[in-house]
Amino acid sequence: MTITRSIHGVPVQWETLPALVAARAAQHGDAPRLTVAGRAMSYRELEGESSRVAANLHRLGVRRGDRVACFLRNAPEHLLTWVAAGKLGAIWVPLNAGLVGEDLVHTLTNATPAVLVVDGELAERVEAVADRLPRMRVYAVEDGEGRGGGHFPPFAELLEPGHPLPVVAVSGGDPAVIIYTGGTTGLPKGALLPHFAWIAAGMRYVEAFETRPDDVHYSILTLFHVGGLMLGVMGPMVADIPAVIDRRFSGSNFWARVRETGATIVDLIGTMITVLTEQPESPADRDHRVRVSLGVTGQIPPAVSDRFVERFGIGFVNVYSLTETGGVLIVNNRIDSPKPRANGLTHGWAEVTILDEDDQPMPPGVTGQIALRPRYPHIFMSGYFNAPERTLECLSNLWLHTGDLGHLDADGYLHFTGRQAHWLRRRGENVSAYEVESVLSQCPGVREVVVVGTPSEKGEEEVKAFVIREPGSGVEPAAIAAWCEGRMAAFKIPRFIAFVESFPRSVTKREVERHKLRAMPNDGVWDRETL
Repeated sequence: MTITRSIHGVPVQWETLPALVAARAAQHGDAPRLTVAGRAMSYRELEGESSRVAANLHRLGVRRGDRVACFLRNAPEHLLTWVAAGKLGAIWVPLNAGLVGEDLVHTLTNATPAVLVVDGELAERVEAVADRLPRMRVYAVEDGEGRGGGHFPPFAELLEPGHPLPVVAVSGGDPAVIIYTGGTTGLPKGALLPHFAWIAAGMRYVEAFETRPDDVHYSILTLFHVGGLMLGVMGPMVADIPAVIDRRFSGSNFWARVRETGATIVDLIGTMITVLTEQPESPADRDHRVRVSLGVTGQIPPAVSDRFVERFGIGFVNVYSLTETGGVLIVNNRIDSPKPRANGLTHGWAEVTILDEDDQPMPPGVTGQIALRPRYPHIFMSGYFNAPERTLECLSNLWLHTGDLGHLDADGYLHFTGRQAHWLRRRGENVSAYEVESVLSQCPGVREVVVVGTPSEKGEEEVKAFVIREPGSGVEPAAIAAWCEGRMAAFKIPRFIAFVESFPRSVTKREVERHKLRAMPNDGVWDRETL
């Protein structure tokens, strides 16, 4: 659907992803424009195959507002299912491929999808908790190693032709995608994002990366996170440039893939930058076409990002964004910024302010909670799915409360300084301390537990658990870590486990003083990675 309104003088040509795909299919025909996990696709193929998937989903009873979930690593079926759900007015739900056990049960129970598409590699995790899941149809995608998904029927059944596709009117404000983000006081919550949020994300990509007709984007971000969807899919599609999305990040093969794809834009976050910088230097370090990279560098040492820029000759566009803003980069910093450590300047898409504990604005230079407000409709989430209390907490007083700490300087630059709530970021994943604690507290021999983030030598943080054992218990760290396997995602399992007799607590509220635990060194502490 073509609409007449514009943003910053730029006409908005589409309201939904299916409309954009149809337009690109008519424009490019059979020319390959998008490569996902090794499969080169034209937009005409994406349009035709997603229509067949939509017709089969409709045959199975999927209607407007129903959920269709994907539990996959990066694969073409992500896009086929996303576009297909959009054509029916259904809601697409990409699930984190690291989910297991309680995480997986909680997320699927909250989303209650009518259909789940699962990777052959991950099918066993679904089978292991099948008796605790809501009723749904499950289809399996053969993974890169030939695993087909056990007894689940193949995804190919959803590609069968010959079924009618209904015409469903879908607008930019209709719900399109639920993305689950790490909870601050509990299990993950699902941000419900409208159709136009994704078009807006693509438009912001064009602005932030100042795209050119000869650009090629190479992405190694996951398609179950908003960053991967915005940078690997929506940005290049709106910018009308080719994109290549690999199944997963490989530090040893990254530069070879950059050269093979002819990439000019890449998306590196946190520890990926550290991994690439730690590789042996090579005469081919600057043998590439890359002119710019996404730079989520706030949680790695500045010396590491400086060394990356100097060695590989690639500048960063630093950004600040979050799942709830649907991929719309709230601020972004240019390569030649006079303040390269800042996240960037605000722009006309959204308002940014810093609030105190009473939701009152703070003056420049004073740290408080970062709060956001859209200036255009349907570019932020509408709320958390099936979680009205958490929605109200986040969207109160006409501001989206991020839970992040930061300040605006006198020149209007945003500086992110940390997380307000008890969660941490490990290797690109948000981890709720409360969630890890709730699982660890059930481990035999554990009386109390507090989880904090501790700085990682590679940047970002590692998960560290302080444990008070039950009287008489001789449970050891290795046994606790082994007990976690299968009960939480691997990236949430504590790397460090320390035994203590008590926790430091405040005098007034008797709350655990986590900052004191975070300050404790790791010398002599059990380390899962040194076994």
